[in-house]
Amino acid sequence: MNTKTHSTSSVSATCQNCKKDFTIEPEDFNFYEKIKVPPPTWCPECRLLRRFMHTSETVLYKRKCDFSGKDIFSMYPEKTVFPVFETDIWYSDVWDPKEYAMDYDSARPFLEQVLELQNKVPRMSIVRQGLAGNSPYAHRVTDPKNSYMVFRSSYPENSMYIYNGKIHIMDCCDSSWLYECELCYECVNCANCYNTKFSQESKDSRDCSFIYACRNCSNCTGCVNLVNAEYCIWNKKYSKEEYFRILGEMKLHTFSGIEKMKAKFDNFRKKFPQRVIMSIKSEHVSGNWFLNSKNVTQSFDCENVKDGKYLFMTFNAEDCMDYFEWGNKAELIYESENCGLDIARLYFCNQCWMGAHDLYYCNTCPGAHDCFGCVGLKKGKYSILNKEYSKEEYGRLKNQIIEHMKDKPYIDSRGLEYRFGENFPPNFSDFGYNETIANYYHPLTREEAMEWGYRWADREKRNYKVTLRPAELPETIAEVDDSILGEVIECAEKNNPNSVGAFRITENELSFYRRMNLPLPRVCFDIRHIRRMDKRPPLKIIKRNCSKCDTEVETVYTEDYAPIVYCEKCYQQEVY
Repeated sequence: MNTKTHSTSSVSATCQNCKKDFTIEPEDFNFYEKIKVPPPTWCPECRLLRRFMHTSETVLYKRKCDFSGKDIFSMYPEKTVFPVFETDIWYSDVWDPKEYAMDYDSARPFLEQVLELQNKVPRMSIVRQGLAGNSPYAHRVTDPKNSYMVFRSSYPENSMYIYNGKIHIMDCCDSSWLYECELCYECVNCANCYNTKFSQESKDSRDCSFIYACRNCSNCTGCVNLVNAEYCIWNKKYSKEEYFRILGEMKLHTFSGIEKMKAKFDNFRKKFPQRVIMSIKSEHVSGNWFLNSKNVTQSFDCENVKDGKYLFMTFNAEDCMDYFEWGNKAELIYESENCGLDIARLYFCNQCWMGAHDLYYCNTCPGAHDCFGCVGLKKGKYSILNKEYSKEEYGRLKNQIIEHMKDKPYIDSRGLEYRFGENFPPNFSDFGYNETIANYYHPLTREEAMEWGYRWADREKRNYKVTLRPAELPETIAEVDDSILGEVIECAEKNNPNSVGAFRITENELSFYRRMNLPLPRVCFDIRHIRRMDKRPPLKIIKRNCSKCDTEVETVYTEDYAPIVYCEKCYQQEVY
């Protein structure tokens, strides 16, 4: 397709993967021309799913380090085609990724050669920047401290079971999408909150429970859309004394009291208008969850982003497209995932960070620049298939390979063609489909995944010797003694395919529940994590009408999730 010919008008194309039609807009063509790549042959939804398939986030295995023989925790199981090194060893100089270098073979599809390289170069066990900080179970983190089962978080401290904690999460547990929070439990999309429980889409609040879309509130329970409020229950104002008397009657320190409150609050929330887009200090955005962003469309969870499209979980980035997760000074990133920290001009890359720039089809190449089709190349330069060339030779060979990829594509088991300009095929993923969040956003059975040509990880359920049933757990934490630390508790949803079947309570976890006066959970981490994910609407933009002024709006909130939606103007008039 000639991008210059079509750059002034929209073009309809058919997705090579799902066979559905999609539209390429003029601004898309302008971006493709800027970075000198052809337009995609996959639709935006399939491209996002493909990026999801190249990352594992919350699944960890116990295995041996292939370098030291030490027991480690890893995103890769024991049986992988490539060696797996403990992360500190992988970053060290005790091994050299250039030892795995290959000569480019013009007789073979280039991506086929990248896959061969990928299957033999050692990989780091877990992704971490900075020191481990007594946090061996933390994955995709920066400088964790005393944290357990924390994923996609920066500077978490004394926290447990956190997914996507942005910047300084302290003493928090069982929460997702937190920002600068302390002592939070079962919270989703909350920022600058303290001692807050079972809450969502709220900021600058403290000493609250079961609040939704509240701002600058304190001592509020079961409230929605409140601003600058205190001592409120079900959005009704009380005196301080009356507030605590009623709060005590709700028995939110008991398991049954909390379960009753969850059901009641979910129904109560739906009686209030839902803001059509959760956005703060942002303009010209579409999708959901924006902060200080501008000109960002069809994107989700973006903070300090300018000029972007098809982004998810991205911050401090500019002029990017088709980019999943991270950023932190990122520019001109396209069809890449898990990349960040002073990066620029990364195309079709996975796990590249720390100043990486000008990379094509690279996997796990921190600090590298001007590389094409490299794997595990730390601080590499002017390299192709991990073999270093002179600057001039690299430029010549790179251009030759690009033309070669256009003429001789990689063809997968389904007959799909991957020419220059397409991201890595799904079968290049290091993980089974069911180990990635692709399976959450687009669940498939094992048979369906195999039919689509995706890998599948047959995760064996361990036969735990259960010592305690969930029904045997006490109602309050006050009734729990330290003997609970030796118990193996059966998951209340053990038959759920996402459940691991049983779980334990750690010492730090027990201390947290006691400090927060919270009862013990009845299900394993995996089920708790999925429940929190389910609290957020799908990553799909739909058209609805404002329930007040009837203006047509774009939103992610279905009628089932939010019966009442307000456009930004109406929401501001009524709530702020």
